[in-house]
Order: sequence, then C-alpha cells, then structure tokens
Amino acid sequence: MALSGALAPPVGGLRGRVEFVVDAVLRAYAQILFSSSRAVGLVLLLGTALAPRALAYGLAAVLLALATARLFRLSPELIRSGLLGYSSMLVGLGAAVLFEPTIDAHAITVIGVATAVVMTSALHAAMGTYFNLPPLTIPFLLVFYLVLGAARVLDIPLEHLSLARIPAPAWMPSWLVVYLESLGALFFLPRVDVGAVVLGALLLHSRIAWVFSLVGAALAILVAGRAVLILDGTLPFVLGYNFVLTAIAVGGVWFVPSRASLLLAIGATLVCGMVAIGLAPLMTVGALPLLILPFNLTIILLLYAMRLRIGDAKPPAVDSPGGTPEEHLVRHRARFARFGAHLPVRVHAPFLGRWRCTQGWDGEHTHREAWRHAWDFEVADAEGRTFRGDGRSLGDYYCYRLPVVAAADGSVVEVVDHHPDNPIGEPDLRNNWGNYVLLYHAPAVYSLVCHLAPGSAAVRPGQLVRRGDRLGLCGASGRSPVPHLHFQLQASPHVGAPTIAGELHDVVVEPAAPAGEAAPARRWESALVPRRGDVVRNLEPARAFARFLSLTPGEELRLRRADDQTIETIAVEVDLLGDLILRSRERGARAHFERSAEMLVFYETEGRRSSLLWPLHVALARIPFELSDELRWSDRLDRRGFLPWPRRLLHDLLAPLRGDGLMQVDYRLRRVGRELTICATSAARERGGRALVESTLVLHEDVGIERLEVRAFGRTIQAERVRDEAAAPPPPALDEANAAEEVRP
Repeated sequence: MALSGALAPPVGGLRGRVEFVVDAVLRAYAQILFSSSRAVGLVLLLGTALAPRALAYGLAAVLLALATARLFRLSPELIRSGLLGYSSMLVGLGAAVLFEPTIDAHAITVIGVATAVVMTSALHAAMGTYFNLPPLTIPFLLVFYLVLGAARVLDIPLEHLSLARIPAPAWMPSWLVVYLESLGALFFLPRVDVGAVVLGALLLHSRIAWVFSLVGAALAILVAGRAVLILDGTLPFVLGYNFVLTAIAVGGVWFVPSRASLLLAIGATLVCGMVAIGLAPLMTVGALPLLILPFNLTIILLLYAMRLRIGDAKPPAVDSPGGTPEEHLVRHRARFARFGAHLPVRVHAPFLGRWRCTQGWDGEHTHREAWRHAWDFEVADAEGRTFRGDGRSLGDYYCYRLPVVAAADGSVVEVVDHHPDNPIGEPDLRNNWGNYVLLYHAPAVYSLVCHLAPGSAAVRPGQLVRRGDRLGLCGASGRSPVPHLHFQLQASPHVGAPTIAGELHDVVVEPAAPAGEAAPARRWESALVPRRGDVVRNLEPARAFARFLSLTPGEELRLRRADDQTIETIAVEVDLLGDLILRSRERGARAHFERSAEMLVFYETEGRRSSLLWPLHVALARIPFELSDELRWSDRLDRRGFLPWPRRLLHDLLAPLRGDGLMQVDYRLRRVGRELTICATSAARERGGRALVESTLVLHEDVGIERLEVRAFGRTIQAERVRDEAAAPPPPALDEANAAEEVRP
C-alpha cells in the first residue's frame, strides 16, 4: 500500500536474480504496513508462519504473482518494490483461511492471484495518471470478491474466519486482545500471537506509526462497543484493522505527522467507522465480508478531497509517501526550518548589489491592509544617504536606472513601459503602479516589480526568464515620489491583487554599524523578510571556491579515523533519480546533497551512524560559495541524528506533538593562504556552558577536504584525508582572473 521509490531491475547472474526475488517477496509483505523495508517484510512473513497453511499460500501467491508479472513483462521496478505482489499475497492468505483445500479452491485461487497482478498494474497506472491517487488494496478487494463469488457458484466448502482464531490468554485485557487480533487480521489471522509479531514489525518500521495505530485501535473499541449488531463476533477486529490502517495512513503516510494530522486521522477514522457500520447490513445480505473496504473508500475520498485545498498546510501533504513517518517529519521540518520554504519556489532579491529596504511589511506609507506584504528598496551610501547632492533630480539617486532582475525562474505575464518618470516629490496618483513587469513562477505565485523607468523593459509577455535576467531599470514612475523599486508577491495575475506573505531566499544581510563601532558580521540568511533599514544583497559566489571543494560525480574521498586508524572511502555518485549522493563504500551509509553555482546543501543522511558521513553532514550542512571572512550563517540540524537509540525511540514517540526538534548551529568561514576553515558551534549548550555540537573542517586549495573534527554530545570524531600518491592530479588551474579571485569586500 505504500509507494516506493525507483528500484533497480534485476541484474544478471544467479545472485542478482535471487536478490530480485527476495526483494519482491519481502517488500510485498512490507507494503501492508506502508513500508518498503525488507526487514519489516521478513518479520511479517515469519508472523504468517504461525499458521503453516497461511505461510504456504501467501508465499506461493507472491511467487506466482512474480512469475505472472515477468510473463507479461511488467515493470521490474514495480515488481521489485512489492507493489505488484501484495494484493496477490492477500488473495492467497484469504484463500488459505476461508477455503477448504480442494482442487476447485486451488484453481480459483491461482486464477485470482494472476488476475490481481493485472488488476494492480492497471489501477496503478490509471489511478496514478488520472487522479494522482494510490491503488491501495482496491485490486485485492475487486479480485477477492470475484473469487468468493466463484467459490459460491462452484460450491467450494468455506471455513469460517473465526476458525483461524485461537483463544487469547486469560490474563490479557480485552482491549489488548482486540488490538492484537486486529493487527493479525491484516493477514487474515485474527490471533494474538500473529498480532504480536505484526506489532513487532510495526515498531521496527515506525514508532510514530505505532502511536497512530493505538489511536485507531482505541476508536475501534469505542465504536464496536456502541454497535448493537455485532454480527458473528468479527466486527471488533474488522473495525480494528480498518481503523488502524486509516489512522496510520492519514497520520503519517500521506500527511506529515503533527498535531493537525492527529486530528485529521481521528476524523478520518470516525468516517471509516461510519462507512463500515453503514456497509455492514448491505454486505451481510450479500454474504460478503467487509474486509478492508472501509479503509479504501475513506482514504480515496479523503486524499482526493485534500488535493483540492487552496493551501497545503495543517496538515501538509508529504512530498513522496515512500518513506517512514519519521522521515517525512524530518524532511518537512528541515524544509521549513532550514530553508524557510513557505512557497513552492525560492525567491531571491530582484536586484544586483546592495540595496536598503526603505519600507517593509505593514509600512508607514503604502504597504497596508491587502497590500501589506511588500517591500520598497533603494541604494544607500556608507552614511545611509540614498542620493548625492541635494537630491532634487532623478539622477541624484543612487538606484536610478540600476538593473532590476527576475527574482526566480518564470514567464512574463504583463509588461507596462510607457509611463514617464515623475519629478522628485510629485508622484503619479492616477497610475499607481507605474511601469511594471509581472512574472508567473508557480501556481498561485506571481512577482511584481514596479516604478520602472520608461522604455527600459527588456522582456515581453509570454517570454520565459531565468533568475537574474534583466527585466528593466529602476525608475520613478507611478506612485513614486523618489526613485525606488517596489517588489511584492501575489497569488493572481492581476496587477493590484492582494499580496501574499513570502520571503527572500539566500540573501546576505549587511547591518549598519552604530556610530564609532565596527560593523557587525555579514549574515547569510536562507530565508529573510527584510525590515526597514536592512541592507541586503544576493550571494556573490566565487568561482575559485571550486578549487577548495568540488564533490563532482566520480570523485572519491578517503578519510582515516583518528581513533581506530580505519580508512573509509566516500564516493560521489548520482542515483537513478539524478540526485547527487555521497556513499560510504565500507559502511553503506549515504547522504543526499545538492550543489549549485552558489552553494552546497546536505539534506538527509541515512545508514550506519558509525560512518564519517554523519560528522561530514554536521560540518558541511550548508556552505555558501562566497570567499568572505566576515560571512556568518546558521543552519538547523535534526537532534535525532545525535541521540543514542533509547532516547531516539522516545523522541520518535513524541515527535508529532512537540516542537520542530531541530538544533541551531552557527557557522563561520576563515581563509588563511591556501587553507579554508569552516567552523560550527551549536547554540544549545551543555550544563558547563560548552556547545553541544562543535565542528572544524579544513579545506585545502586544489586538494579538497583535508581534516575533520566534530564533537557532538560529548563524543569526538577526528579524521584526516589519506594522501594517495597514485591518485589523479588535481584539476587544472583556472584562468588568471578566476584564480586571483580573493575575498570579496
């Protein structure tokens, strides 16, 4: 039921084929808990072994599904992910529990298993393409109801589902019996022993998912207790597994775990209860079991409705439902806390060089009410003056006729270029916006630059522009008493539309120094809402930075740990999706990162925590390619990565209900000769006052990473580069102009 990422097709050789089959089988079982983990699948497979016939039927069904998919030449990636096998596996388990083992039963089971493969493939394509929805277990339901109908026509003897149950221990409370039987019933085995194994697999997969499963089970017990008609005694655990899956799916699979997703999960689970109770009489008349039908109807209804929301918030949808709830939570928090990404695009300053904000949000002049989220910018000198001389002519103003550029990639919607510039102090109140360029960047995200000089427009409607492309020149047209640039974001393509809240990304703030004092350090901000008086500019990357840190695909870095003298090889690779990763050859860990012309950013790191990729993530979390000794910046790192496993488990349980769980780390850069040192210190402190996390990374020109030292939560890790005399020579020197590029003022 989970959606998995792209997986490699089977490779040649016996070993590759065996690995392919093992992946397909184990991940088919894991899909029932929205997981793609082979370990989770193995635990679930062993759980069905408590009922030998269920083990045999389920395993045979998955293998038959694998053979059918290969026969029809279906996608190897879908086969290996388990997505084409889990419905067939459920058909096999259902037949094992409900049918007596006759020839006719075996025949319709085999046909049903093969049909489930085709049905899953068809619904996966159709629902994904036309509705952007997952097939869930709908293929299983459609096929299994047909199998049950065929069994009735062929007069195949049926075994009641209750025969699969075994008495629960007398000491076990009734609520725990219902909970465990509900988990076991996911595999047609409503038994406490099978449920205990499924519980172990659930805890292995996700502690957050386990918490949501408790919420679903509690609501199932409550609803079942209110039902007058209990049918044949199966209603409590039928409600149980439908409620458990609904709560997990809504709370942490398709939505980011949070207090909001918890409330939505409770609401969705109650809707699932209404669907189940409402369908029970109808299904009883047709002598059909409810199975997992209420869960499917509820989730499809909810997902489709939530896709129509105006804004993706409270709870936000996950970017890709292929990971664990913990991974979704970390990625979401990192996206907002680290990058301030409230909009689907990153918006940069719409000018070149240093400009001062002369009116910000809720400004004292024009930024009010529906237009409160806007900025005015001018250029100021060292004394803070925005003009030379007496400021009576347009040319006296430093910003007049300076380039105005696109703040992000987009397309030109509308251009006005004919209004004249106003004399100083005489704004044009009839043409409020003056000359302007309106750009489209993403659905409901437009940017508007106003008061441009007449005849300066460099673009036309319909033209595609890249960030940094010139749009026009700063002027004094429209409601502009002095030359300045007005910039705002809005949700519609109409000039004069209400503004929307946003921020400028990856800008450097240069605060003014108090009289007689040294200027504070420049700070690089990943997201900033400029306030009046802030002097901001975009990053000014130095191409010479590539000589200190390249990390290009194919490159390898060998580091020797100081504690045990072991050598770890870290390779730069590109995965199937085209993303850059660092992979530890010896320890199997990997880190996702992005390198642009302006910066390097680490995202999530996965795998063994003994790998040097973890301390590298701390030291290289985010690095601007600007060679400036005065530059400072901060990042937010996930505390979970530093915690020992017992505290990490507790952290996972409380994560949806607590704060962002991220820790601020402050960075600074220092260059001495051919060495570049990047130091980091966390804002959080130990009881003695020392920082919880400290790191030092030394980069050497034409060599790269030279030394690394990270102290985190009392543990120190040191490593240095292993010099390989036989290695390829360093990259050729850049041309003289680039090589001479030094610290920028």
